[in-house]
Amino acid sequence: MLVQTLRSLHVLPRTLGKPMKLFACMCNQPQRLPAALAPVRAALVAAPPVSRWGLGYIHGGDVLLVRTPRASDEAVDLAGPLVAGELKTDCAIAQAVRDDGFSGTDNTPPFRFRRWMYAQSSMPALDGSGLRLVEHIPEYLRRNLKGRTPAELIFHVVLAMLHDEGNIDDPNLPPAAQRRALSATLKLVKAELERAGKSDIQLGNVMLTNGRSMVLAHLDEPLKLRRLTVTGERGERDDSFRGFVMLSGGDGDAKDGFEDVPPHSAVMISRELQVSFADLAP
Repeated sequence: MLVQTLRSLHVLPRTLGKPMKLFACMCNQPQRLPAALAPVRAALVAAPPVSRWGLGYIHGGDVLLVRTPRASDEAVDLAGPLVAGELKTDCAIAQAVRDDGFSGTDNTPPFRFRRWMYAQSSMPALDGSGLRLVEHIPEYLRRNLKGRTPAELIFHVVLAMLHDEGNIDDPNLPPAAQRRALSATLKLVKAELERAGKSDIQLGNVMLTNGRSMVLAHLDEPLKLRRLTVTGERGERDDSFRGFVMLSGGDGDAKDGFEDVPPHSAVMISRELQVSFADLAP
C-alpha cells in the first residue's frame, strides 16, 4: 500500500495553482443560517473561471459533501445551497478551485475523514517532499487518500498528528489541540519544502474542523472574519443567534462587517462559538 501511495504522489503538480476562494461558517441555529448568510452572499461568490468546487457540511453528526468537478465559465455561488435553505447545518466549508492541473471528484475540496473536514486555499507543488510527508501517515489513514492533491496529503498529515496524540476520535477536542496539530503539520511541510530548496512556496490559508469547533491558519493570503447576525420580528438583532463566517481569497468584495485576521496567526472557534486568536507556533 505504501508503494502504491508513493507512486501516486509522483504526479503532484510542478506549479502552483491559481488563487482560490474559500469560506467557512459556524452557527448555533442551523435553521436560521440562510438569513444570517444572506447579507454577505455576494462575498461568497467565486468569480469565473472555476475548474471545480465543493461544499462540506455537518448533518446529523456526519460530514456530507456536495462536490462539482465540472468547470464553469460563470460565477459560482458557493453559499447557494446554504442560503436557499436546501441544507440545514451549523458548520460548513466551501471552496472554489481555479485551474491547478487536477480534475475529478476525488481531487475536489473540501476533504473529509470521519468527522473532520479540511480545505486549503493554495496547492503547493510538493514533488519529492510529498513522498517524505506520506511516510508520517499511518497505513489506515493512507487508505483514505482518494485523490492526488497536495492539500489532501497535508490534511492527512494533520490527521496523523492528531492520531499520535490520541485525539483523532475525540468529538470534544479543544480548538487549542487542533491548533497544535495543524501548527506541527505546517512546520513539517515548510521544513520539507526548505529541504527541497522551495522555501518561497506559499501554502495559502487553511481551515480545519471536526464539526464542533474550528481552527483557521492565516498564512499567505488575506483572511477575513465576520460575525453573523439575524433579526427578530421587530427588526432588532436577536442575540440568541451566534455565528461567524470566515473568508479567504476574496476579490475585494468583502467589506462591510468583515475584519482582517492578524497575519501568521490561528483563529480558534469553540463549540460555544467563542473566538480567540493564537500564535501559529506548535
